[in-house]
Amino acid sequence: MTERAGLSLEGVAGTDLWVRPGEMVALIGPSGSGKTTLLRRVAGLEPLPAGTVRIGGRDMERVPVERRPATMLFETPVLFPQLTVTQNIAFALERGRGDARAADELDVALTSLDLRTLADRFPHQLSAGQRQRVALARALVRRPEVMLFDEPLAHVDPAARAGLLREISRIHRRMGSASLFVTHDWADALAVADRIAVMRKGTIVQVDTPREVYSHPVSAWVATRVGVPNFLSTQVEAVDDDLDDRPGAHRVRVSVLGTQWDVPAAPGLSRVGDTCIVLGHPHAFTINPVAERREVDPRLGRVLSTTFGGDHVDHDVETDAGTLVVRKPLGPTVEPWPTGTVVEVGLVPEAVWAVAD
Repeated sequence: MTERAGLSLEGVAGTDLWVRPGEMVALIGPSGSGKTTLLRRVAGLEPLPAGTVRIGGRDMERVPVERRPATMLFETPVLFPQLTVTQNIAFALERGRGDARAADELDVALTSLDLRTLADRFPHQLSAGQRQRVALARALVRRPEVMLFDEPLAHVDPAARAGLLREISRIHRRMGSASLFVTHDWADALAVADRIAVMRKGTIVQVDTPREVYSHPVSAWVATRVGVPNFLSTQVEAVDDDLDDRPGAHRVRVSVLGTQWDVPAAPGLSRVGDTCIVLGHPHAFTINPVAERREVDPRLGRVLSTTFGGDHVDHDVETDAGTLVVRKPLGPTVEPWPTGTVVEVGLVPEAVWAVAD
């Protein structure tokens, strides 16, 4: 297959963004942050106030929506109510492909998305998840250069959600499109994205791999979008790029939970005395029970509640620095610490991240 040039956003949403052919970039952010608006501007459904959208290297400014090589999958699938599943998918087939070729492509779409048993049904006879699969099949036969997903799982019931996510990811790889996937759900973004773009007030504030955004958010605000529950306020006591012998590493020394730690930090955090926030997911902290509570010890906390997670349990632990969520794996002989248990709290320096307050 001839390689496609992908999607290029130049000076759009406050940055430049290049989406390679076959790449999925998830757009996350709160309601009103501009995610859907950005998709609609790429599709040509809304005017672009600044910047340039290029598809396959071609400026889309004067290309009308119906001629853009992009397909948008909406939150609520737009299907023709008077047409069957097969007819809805076939409607997207371009004229001139030839009857045999069109039939083959239709057959592949029906088979790939397990729609054969639904082929003669009408949209009102389908569940929300089934209607999205029909819309996805219609996109598949169009073979768009750019695929735009606007909250495609918003109305899909939880039981069907994981399966449809896998199908979206699989079909996306097959199409080889440059894709943007809008979602409010961080777990959905992790499941499908090669990279994640975080949006705030119409501007993309961070773009990186899911692991990097998850582990190293550029701000405390971004941390709230990717599920970081633990925030410890402190001050920078030392700045030293040599505190870590890895090339390019930047670290700061801080005191939290009654102990000094040398922790990885955002590059902009560079002055002694600056206030900062140490961020950490539940696995970045440790707890161990103590026989008796020691007076005035900032390392100690008390278990307030527990949340069972199957192979792990999250403990809400009250400390002098605030309430922390701490995760422990569960095994055949491991039980959650009971509510009220006094514990000593620590952290894993490599698993936390310091950013400017």
